[in-house]
Amino acid sequence: MGRPIADLHNHPSLKPHGNKDIANIWVKSENKKAKEFFTALSVRKIIVNFILKKMAVYSQSNLQDCFEGQNRLIFCSIYPFERPFMKPVRPFEEAKWLPRQVLKFIFKKQLLPRGIKIDEKIISLLTGVSRVHAGEMLEAIYDDTTYLDYYKDYLSEYQYLLNASDSTSPFPINGKTPVFKLVKNYGEFLANENEETICGIITTEGIHAFGKYVKHSLFTKSSINELPTEEQEALASSFIDNIKNVKSKEYPPFFITFSHHFNSLVAGQAKSFADGSGVAPGFSDVFNQKRGVENGITAFAKALITQHLLSRENGPRILIDTKHMSINARRDFYEMIHAHNATGNDNVPIISSHTAISGMKTLTEAEKTADNKDTDDDSYVSRWDINLTDEDILEIFKSDGLIGICMHDGRMPGERFKKKAKKLEKKTPEDLKKLHVQIFMTNVFHIVDINHGYIKQFNLAHPDKAIDLKEAWKTICLGSDNDGIVDPFDNYDTAASLDRFRTDCITMLREYENPENVDFHPISIPIEEPISPEKLLQLLAGQSIYQVMDRVFYHNTSVFLSKYFTDEYLRGAVV
Repeated sequence: MGRPIADLHNHPSLKPHGNKDIANIWVKSENKKAKEFFTALSVRKIIVNFILKKMAVYSQSNLQDCFEGQNRLIFCSIYPFERPFMKPVRPFEEAKWLPRQVLKFIFKKQLLPRGIKIDEKIISLLTGVSRVHAGEMLEAIYDDTTYLDYYKDYLSEYQYLLNASDSTSPFPINGKTPVFKLVKNYGEFLANENEETICGIITTEGIHAFGKYVKHSLFTKSSINELPTEEQEALASSFIDNIKNVKSKEYPPFFITFSHHFNSLVAGQAKSFADGSGVAPGFSDVFNQKRGVENGITAFAKALITQHLLSRENGPRILIDTKHMSINARRDFYEMIHAHNATGNDNVPIISSHTAISGMKTLTEAEKTADNKDTDDDSYVSRWDINLTDEDILEIFKSDGLIGICMHDGRMPGERFKKKAKKLEKKTPEDLKKLHVQIFMTNVFHIVDINHGYIKQFNLAHPDKAIDLKEAWKTICLGSDNDGIVDPFDNYDTAASLDRFRTDCITMLREYENPENVDFHPISIPIEEPISPEKLLQLLAGQSIYQVMDRVFYHNTSVFLSKYFTDEYLRGAVV
């Protein structure tokens, strides 16, 4: 076996948990095809196929693929589907005229009560869950019940993962029978770290997972502060009680991605869905993300974080992942962490588990830039608020945190990259691999460069506390977001390709001065010029190519766990 790979954010249980046709968490699966849901002559089928063709309509992080790709440490993100992700914004009035006509045709202008099953079909096609499961979630939106209890969804997926623990692959490889094992601390991880075992650590995507919402309020209000007092208290109690409950489980989540795509009523989320282009609608034309966007963290949520999630009472500390947080929510969270860590006797690291860089220097600069296609027209990377500014990168570095770099063509690249990728896809598909290596390594070296600059300034000011320049690499790891309903890298679209992707990253660096590779060097952001060989050597800081790639794909994550995934840290002792 080659060196193992760690993945800070993926969803191996999302599809099989929601689809009884998938035998278990190990097997490769593919979503139903549009032709199975629509008639052979259906124009709707053609349009749906076109819209979904860039999505991952197959399992990306089934455990068999993880094993084949050397992925031996996976952070299994439990995600209760947000119900606004199930409710198209008919009659699509905010979409441009052409995409609006397409959407009206696909979904019908209005949803007839208990009538049209279009939503159920499309949700199943998009997510890979069964029509039955999609129908149950839709039923909860349109029936006459008062509440939406996401914690029931959480517990169901949690139990699925629990049942999968200690399972073995039905497909032995070279005489080896892979095993999946959930681990609850670093000691258990070390005890199970071997070439035949995939270790799993449970995480959570979205604070909504612990809330019991009045359904009407979830779809109409922007903040818990807008609710009647009695309803506020009930929602707050559900969060507190469920977090206490989840902390008592055998495998509490190690961290929670606090915000997600839609309004949680307690913290703002960043825009994550793309707008339409030409005749093709985007996700933002179909689902309303606007409610709650750019809110900060409410006073209640701040107390929830400090007194319940980060607290070691009633169970282990649950760390916070800032991915999907709005700019204002990130500002609020950083202030909280500054105040906490300034005491000097306890450290809380900041995590961004599946993200990318924006090239913006500060949160204020990013705030002034609209999240739309025009913003990215003249950029190699996407400048949207959801991505990390240099300010975010340094906050994470100074907290001793971790950044998982994602692997998808959605919010990661700007339009310059997308145009180049489109040309290569048609003419030289082999070079498309190099292009995806390029954008990933652009993210890696940008983060290193920002950390490197900070370390040099710090060392000048504090020569007695000098930081080794090698530490500029410590925050970077892989956070693929496989099976997170994403548009993956072409040619590296499942966990089975991770080992090959790592090899291709190493090859790019080893053959850096090969003239054939000049067009695929990592890009210096924001000036958008290739990083020179001299600059590359500086950023390596005396480490070999193999050493830094081992850090990115495994070692940094393992070291992070050795500090923050111990009973001593999570349950009461100071660092």
